[in-house]
Amino acid sequence: MSKKMCCIIAEIILAAILAFLLFRLAKVNAAEEKKYIAIIIDDFGNNSKGTDEMLALPISFTGAVMPGMPYSQQEQDRLIACGKEAILHQPMEAHTGKRSWLGPVPILSDMSTEEAKKVFLENLESFDNVKGFNNHMGSAITEDEEKMRAILTCAKEKGMFYVDSVTTPRSVTEKIANEISLPYIKRDVFLDSTQSIDKITENMNKAGEIALKKGYAVAIGHVGAEGGVVTAQAIKNTYKALENKGIEFVTVGRLIEEAELLHKDTP
Repeated sequence: MSKKMCCIIAEIILAAILAFLLFRLAKVNAAEEKKYIAIIIDDFGNNSKGTDEMLALPISFTGAVMPGMPYSQQEQDRLIACGKEAILHQPMEAHTGKRSWLGPVPILSDMSTEEAKKVFLENLESFDNVKGFNNHMGSAITEDEEKMRAILTCAKEKGMFYVDSVTTPRSVTEKIANEISLPYIKRDVFLDSTQSIDKITENMNKAGEIALKKGYAVAIGHVGAEGGVVTAQAIKNTYKALENKGIEFVTVGRLIEEAELLHKDTP
């Protein structure tokens, strides 16, 4: 092979390498410019008001399903059939509130760590298509390092992720998740606990502002008395305007998959 031919081949190879590197750089930059909102809708499982309206929303979201309720498995299946994502909405004892609000299979402060693990695993096994979990209430338990380490380690072994609903500023879950390399993300905004559509709309826009600044936001709403039909309507009224600002609505699982190209959680 002549020297001239070798030079031509070398130039072609170098040009191909440069083109590949430029393509990868452009892809990473494009991913970094994306903005996301992951909405979690809590309290599925009881055929609550707003269930049909939520399932009809034309955006991706994650439905958190209460275990041990009359429609738990059915509503997990409906979420999946509608192209949404399902996670376990694990009830955990709070510092305040009625015991009845926790449903039939909660994790309680007076349980041993082994008992708490057993309840968690049984609740997971009552579903067949959940990808992760978040906490229902739980201010007392998410401050309990021993119980949460055991529960989060179980989730890690099952290949799941965890969303901290952040019902207490003293939650130990982020620390533990980082230590055991559990896929983890935390709530930025509560959308409802009100029947005021104006307030829920304001909170949707707040989630949008966070997403534009940080790269993503995690917002939690509810079916039933905490939100329901009015929350679904507020989301329906606002999602297009947020999409027009460059925000994509995704499931939590998708958001976590994109996490390497996003900024880390910031206070």
